[in-house]
Amino acid sequence: MGIILEIGKKIVNFFVKDAAERRRFIAEFNYNASSGFQTLFVDTLYEAVSCEGNPAQDYRHEMSAPVWASGFAVIAKAGREVPIDDILTIGKIILSDQKLVRKMFVLHWDTLIVKDARTGKSVSWKIKDYLEFGGLLNFTK
Repeated sequence: MGIILEIGKKIVNFFVKDAAERRRFIAEFNYNASSGFQTLFVDTLYEAVSCEGNPAQDYRHEMSAPVWASGFAVIAKAGREVPIDDILTIGKIILSDQKLVRKMFVLHWDTLIVKDARTGKSVSWKIKDYLEFGGLLNFTK
């Protein structure tokens, strides 16, 4: 099974541009989530992974990775059970951060998934629906 996983990762790295940047993005997310859990700032440990996205055509965009790597999942791994209302809130918080949404978009993810690993409850969103285009750019620091 391990060899199949390694081959799968190599295929994804070959087909998905910015694979190293995607790994850094996930590692940073997981570091921040782990730190928040360890310092008692949050009561649930979350882990981000790249996974299979929603294959529906309306989820896909011109920069989407192959479907087997087009999902960005945030999974509750430890701590309290996460009710569906909290899953929705977590997704909305992530999607309200325009910088984060654009980063996920350019790193070829088209699906955001928030899931509780214990109950299997999950919700997915089309990342492209949360991009704000148009208007003037703000170049102030």
